[in-house]
Amino acid sequence: MSIPVYFNATTPVEVELFRTDLESNQLESIKLSRTQLRDIERRVKAQTQEGEHTVVQFDYPAKKPGVYRLGKVLDEYKLRVDRKSPPTFVVPCPRARVGTPSSSTRCIGDLSDVTLQVEGTPPLRIIYGLTINDEQDRSFHFQSLQPDGFTSPLTSAGTLSSALAVGQIDDDISWARPQRVPVVLNESMHTSGAWQYSIDEVQDAFGNIVKYASPVDDPEGKPKPKHLVQSFVVKNRPQVRLKDCDIRNPLKVAKGGSTELPVQFTLSSQSGHIPDDTSHTLKWQFSPIDTLTTSGDHGDVVSAGSFDAKNARDRPRISAPGLYTLKSVNAGSCEGDVQEPSSCLLLNPLEPRLSLRSEDIPDTCAGNSVGLRVELDLDGTPPFTIRYMKVNNGHITTHKHTVDGLRSQLPLKPPNSGHHKLIFTHISDAIYKDQKLTGSEYTLEKDIQAAAAAQMQKSLAKEDACLGDEASVDVLLFGDAPFTLEWELIHDGKRKHQIASNIQETKYTIKSPPLLQGGEYTIALTSVQDRRGCKSPVEREELKVSVRRQSPRAAFGLPSIGRKIMEVEGHTVKLPLRLTGDGPWRISYTNLGDGLQKDTKVFEKTVNNDNDFLEVRERGIYSITDVWDKQCHGVVDTKASTFHVDWHPQPELGVPASHAVARVDGRYVVDAVCEGDVSGFGIEFRGKYQPSQSYYWTQN
Repeated sequence: MSIPVYFNATTPVEVELFRTDLESNQLESIKLSRTQLRDIERRVKAQTQEGEHTVVQFDYPAKKPGVYRLGKVLDEYKLRVDRKSPPTFVVPCPRARVGTPSSSTRCIGDLSDVTLQVEGTPPLRIIYGLTINDEQDRSFHFQSLQPDGFTSPLTSAGTLSSALAVGQIDDDISWARPQRVPVVLNESMHTSGAWQYSIDEVQDAFGNIVKYASPVDDPEGKPKPKHLVQSFVVKNRPQVRLKDCDIRNPLKVAKGGSTELPVQFTLSSQSGHIPDDTSHTLKWQFSPIDTLTTSGDHGDVVSAGSFDAKNARDRPRISAPGLYTLKSVNAGSCEGDVQEPSSCLLLNPLEPRLSLRSEDIPDTCAGNSVGLRVELDLDGTPPFTIRYMKVNNGHITTHKHTVDGLRSQLPLKPPNSGHHKLIFTHISDAIYKDQKLTGSEYTLEKDIQAAAAAQMQKSLAKEDACLGDEASVDVLLFGDAPFTLEWELIHDGKRKHQIASNIQETKYTIKSPPLLQGGEYTIALTSVQDRRGCKSPVEREELKVSVRRQSPRAAFGLPSIGRKIMEVEGHTVKLPLRLTGDGPWRISYTNLGDGLQKDTKVFEKTVNNDNDFLEVRERGIYSITDVWDKQCHGVVDTKASTFHVDWHPQPELGVPASHAVARVDGRYVVDAVCEGDVSGFGIEFRGKYQPSQSYYWTQN
């Protein structure tokens, strides 16, 4: 820094300055060197020679901070020069830096906790900026920064010149010493991502300003020095809750088993996506089931549990029955939020149990037992699956019965007579699987005289049929032959009763008459009677047959020229087809030639489009003889079943007879002529697109 010293009509030969050190208050005497004095003298003489009498300025280079005053000044006559000058304060430039943070990672909702260290002569002023996710948020400033209890003449006067004018500057210069003032920034970090604080400008009490260029202002785009910026990564906080489990909906696990604690972990990045690293730590409290309070809360016995999850899907396994309550979650350096439901009850339900009661199913006609009605009483957690075996005359079949509640009924009405046995072997519920049933109480035996019964092999099925088809279905008969079977054929609200008597076999085929009307037909069994003469009703044994209301049809299309076409011989001709029904269609057709042949070959073609084409390469009369769609045999429209294909006549060339041309052995011979005479013959053309013409050939 340079301190200006002014000389008015004076040539100094000795100039003394006094510097008071700001830190130690020691006084130092500084005399200008001879070189500096000669420089001043040269400037004064130059002005005198030019006839000017102005003030000469000399800039003294101050190399140390302090308070400078002008001391003794002697002119060329060794006379003291009157000096009137206030003290000059030379202070270090103000500066600022960012304090060292405890961590470069923050969590949503944390305080920034950034300290800016501002140094210079108070009161100080600082301007800093905040950038969030590469977007400049705003600029901030703090002014009148000074230590506690600090006073300065500049505070009330405003400027140094004002303070000197009112005489507030005295010998105490301690207020001008550089001071370090910390500025603590504690604002809530509400957005996840990259945050950066940067110092932009600092100013001291004397108005000295230091500006720090940003990368945008720097021509080379250099980043600010590290001591001027503080960057943070602000992370989202994780969230956990329990899914599909709370106090009213406990987890149920078999005794000795374990299950996952259904923790739902959520963590999103600044962009809203799930980050790659979702490892976290869970902590919970546990109280055994027998220590819970009457209100279902944790009692006096509480233990802590924790689990380090590798990812969001990694869950702890638990086995002890009791109450589990999530207490905290940490992902990285961020403590998360525990949401509701946070408590889950784990229970070991009672193992499933089965008790049986049975009664006979009497035959209302013959009076004997035709089966057993078994009542099942269950304990456990529905649904239940009960496995059992049926044993009849040494033949064993296995079965299972599913029950959604705690009671069920299992009727046993075997189709054949004899000694029957039911053996219940295993029971499962929602918690326990395949618990073995042992004991005589799980075996039921009975001699049963089976009642007559009938069953369709296509029971409750539905079929499609064509007009005129016959519907058939096989019926299995149970009981003692001979059988009498009754059924109905139902169509369009009308019922036709059918009966078949003296059936000796256990299988009978019902055949309907041809179904000549479209619509839905139903063959429904009504009753069956066996040798004992007891008629048993048959329910829910029926076959539905849907009959098409229209047969497929085939015909040739009607182009604008009619069903006749002329084409150049050898070309492929596409004959338009018109088809109805469900494709694909199988078309049979013949070529009748000129219509006089008796023996013709039948061709077949499969087409997929109802407006497809039949491609042919021979002339003749083509006739559609038969058609099938994907299911039904169809009919051919006799009025549009033929299409006539013929060729255009081939062009001809001929030589008309004349006295000068003779035909000899299939060749034309021109009469001989003498040299120099004119000779010629005519040529005649015949064809489709050129009228018959004659040309005369001449030759000299």
